[in-house]
Amino acid sequence: MRRLRDPGLILLLTPVLWGATFPATKIALRHLPVLTFMAWSRMLGFLTILALLPLLRRAAHDEGSWKSVIGPGAVLGALMFLGYLLQTEGLARTTATNAGFITGLYIVFTPLMAAIAFGQRAPRTAWLAIVVALAGLALLSITNLAALRLHAGDLLVLAGAVAWAAHIAAVGHLSPRHSPWLLSLSQMGWAALFHVVAASPTGLRPHVAIAASVWPLLILAGLLGSGIAFTIQIMAQRSLTPARAVVVLAGESLFSAAFSAVWIDERLLPHQWLGAGLVLVAMAYSELSARRKLPVLLEPASSA
Repeated sequence: MRRLRDPGLILLLTPVLWGATFPATKIALRHLPVLTFMAWSRMLGFLTILALLPLLRRAAHDEGSWKSVIGPGAVLGALMFLGYLLQTEGLARTTATNAGFITGLYIVFTPLMAAIAFGQRAPRTAWLAIVVALAGLALLSITNLAALRLHAGDLLVLAGAVAWAAHIAAVGHLSPRHSPWLLSLSQMGWAALFHVVAASPTGLRPHVAIAASVWPLLILAGLLGSGIAFTIQIMAQRSLTPARAVVVLAGESLFSAAFSAVWIDERLLPHQWLGAGLVLVAMAYSELSARRKLPVLLEPASSA
């Protein structure tokens, strides 16, 4: 039964759901301003978690304290907001090639932040998986080496990658200490609030003429990509190190490419297929290494 509920396999659902939102977001942004789209996505994510509260509460087997998650939720929500905002604003000022590769640097920043802030050190096997995954992300993101030049938005995208790394490291630190469903609800509530405030100058109301085509995309990005995906992340990272989690989450680029190929007919070049393969190898290696060490890790906990 433990194998069926392995946190690494559960966490794999998060990059799958995130990957599905990429082509949906690309289509939706043809009709909506960026801030408006992000605000609706986070609000729908919050409402999704709210609707799932009875189910999440039974699954977690705890009640928890609402007051205890206000502060941690605000921290996670702020990091989520910063990650989305900086990444999107940077993308508007640089190429998609640069943005894709630079965003992928969170795979390196996450274990470094976890080590500096929380004293969580990554084993050598995790670093090897990170290096392989980073190489794969580079091949996936860079379509033309000659076109890779620094732009003004690259620093914004880099700051966004740091924010995402901080978010993953903070989730790894906070999720074992709080009720997962309460922390997820608090995080998404704060993120929605920050996005609504940021979007208020441009307005939140989708145009009537485009509402019918945009709402399914908003529901996909909000319900699946925000509400469910981030809740799964918090629940799974209760039992995972940030170094292991970040390798699994790196599969976001791979699943994004797969969904984009099917949905909007974006095709990968040969070297990008190689990059996709390296990401898969890194994820498999990380998971197999963690499973081999699982009995050793369980012994001290049972005797303490």
